[in-house]
Amino acid sequence: MNLTELQSMLDAAEENPTPAVKPAPVKLVPKVQDPESGEPAMLPHAASLQERLLEIEMAQKLGYLLCKCSWPPQIMVLTGTDHVYRCRRCSRVREM
Repeated sequence: MNLTELQSMLDAAEENPTPAVKPAPVKLVPKVQDPESGEPAMLPHAASLQERLLEIEMAQKLGYLLCKCSWPPQIMVLTGTDHVYRCRRCSRVREM
């Protein structure tokens, strides 16, 4: 949408004013699922946790440091300017 289309929409709205319509409320809390249908929803989370643990294990074998600020541990990355390992989550620093 470009500026001229937006201006024409505003002009049309000014020419034909509509009564104020109250917007529908927005739900911020998701619906609770049935206990039977809750199990399949947990499988992708468990699979992603397994993938994350394998990623951490591989990083540890490659020599990266781990920060234990959360579970699963965060992989600390080597920053180019300081030449130190830094956690992306808590910004903890370890020397090389």
